[in-house]
Amino acid sequence: MALPLPQGKQFTIIYRMLESSFEMPSMEVASDHYSLGFIIHGDRKVITPTKTFMLHAGFVNGMPPYAYHRTIPGSPDYYENYLIKFAPDYVKELTEELGAQFLDNLYAQFPKEYSPEDEKELFSLAKTLLDAYDSLNECEKPEDIRVAELKVKHLFYALLLLINDKGQSAREKTVLHNKALSEPIMEAVYFVEKNYKKPIKIEDVAAISGYSVTYFSKLFSAQLGKPFSEYLCITRLKHVQNLLLSTDMSVMDISLECGFSYPGNMTASFKKEFGMTPLQFRKQNKN
Repeated sequence: MALPLPQGKQFTIIYRMLESSFEMPSMEVASDHYSLGFIIHGDRKVITPTKTFMLHAGFVNGMPPYAYHRTIPGSPDYYENYLIKFAPDYVKELTEELGAQFLDNLYAQFPKEYSPEDEKELFSLAKTLLDAYDSLNECEKPEDIRVAELKVKHLFYALLLLINDKGQSAREKTVLHNKALSEPIMEAVYFVEKNYKKPIKIEDVAAISGYSVTYFSKLFSAQLGKPFSEYLCITRLKHVQNLLLSTDMSVMDISLECGFSYPGNMTASFKKEFGMTPLQFRKQNKN
């Protein structure tokens, strides 16, 4: 269970800088609030029952109440973000004006990415909101508190509207699951993401899920839309892509780093999946 809002509060915003190894220890779900995350630096992979996606610097992501999710590192970079939590009643005036479906429509768009100009405006406003919230917590006189509360709420409304109006849903970075993932299969996906660099046997993953290999294979294919071995290969290839663009490592070293025993097998799988060799991909996409 995600930490609830502090007692007596309907809104919070904090700044966080975390180690690259930071991860949610288990599946979490919020029962009393919506959340918004503004990724300042680093990369995160988010696993939910219905989709898996990557977050990068400049992305905004959100989770509504009762949405199970888990985040894990997406790269060796440290993780920096602004995190907002707010109760539905906190935005009551906004949803009454724009319609009860406003939040549903907004949260269906996440994760969202923005142009450099819009990203700068959005993250600057988030920082202004953080400063206003910190100032609110320092107020002592009731009249000062009320003015500060109004400032925070108006800034937050402006931020929500800007998030909604600008940017685009990062759908090409989202993998929709064939069916909603059950908790054991989500744990299997998590295990693959954590251990893709190592040799992985389906017997070991099935044991973690508590199923026989036969039943696990059938369940995994039904929910992910592909056999376990293919999913594992594609997961490794996605990490190959990342290293091709973010490092100057050789194809051989990247292949070994991402769990492929033989570089030749990796190259053949890469070309089959993406329609080009790893070197062609690097040349075409690396600035």
